Amino acid sequence: MRLQDLGGTALADTYQKDGVVVVRQALSGEWLERLRCATDAELKRGERYFAYRNLRTKPGSFKDFCLESGVGRLVAEIGRSSWTSLVFDTIFVKEPGSQTRTGWHTDQPYWPIAGPIITTWIALDPVDADNGAMEFIRGSHAWGKKFRPFLTDQAGEFVEYICKDDPQYCDMPNFEAERDRYDIVNWDLEPGDLLAFDGFMVHSAMGNRTATRRRRGYAVRFALDRAVYDPNQGVADWLIDDTIAPGAPYVSEHFPCIYSVK
Repeated sequence: MRLQDLGGTALADTYQKDGVVVVRQALSGEWLERLRCATDAELKRGERYFAYRNLRTKPGSFKDFCLESGVGRLVAEIGRSSWTSLVFDTIFVKEPGSQTRTGWHTDQPYWPIAGPIITTWIALDPVDADNGAMEFIRGSHAWGKKFRPFLTDQAGEFVEYICKDDPQYCDMPNFEAERDRYDIVNWDLEPGDLLAFDGFMVHSAMGNRTATRRRRGYAVRFALDRAVYDPNQGVADWLIDDTIAPGAPYVSEHFPCIYSVK
């Protein structure tokens, strides 16, 4: 999996400017089928929606994909980084009829990492506006805003802010009520297409208004050059690693480097 085979340096240029890019047919049919089967096997556990994370820590298709597919190299090339480390992965499934929108948010303020982070979100089914396409505010990664983390319910609806008195954060504007003020983009995706977006991108996801079409997605997060451990930021305790010194690159036994320029 190499960028020059999937669209060349134009994708990296677009990513730097917009904060998000779509890579068409990034996955082979074999990897796509393995991830689909592994996702369906996980869903049989019947966990809460947000509990399907850190799947890459267990032997199986998710771990194999993260370590062997070349996705770490692809991310390094998109982000123009000399290395990538593996942070965590998640599956997101919107079943038919789950119409609630996932609220507008940014990811990185939840995590104890400062510096460049890229999330890859891989479509395992056809995705469009009817069954839950993701939306992004183009260029929002460059605003320099650290929006306050918040709790949601299982449908993704806002419940309450976390870190209410922490001055490093600011409250999230009501982007949905002011859509016309922003450059909001989304893409229809085919299975195997990959979205790559910055940790500070403002994004959301539409509800699944269909009666029959699932929307399965697999997300993997990567740290890049200049990404360092910042224990003063974030609320995700599963990303705390006392083996990493504050300010040191976010790489450790638990968060391994999976690609580096030789």
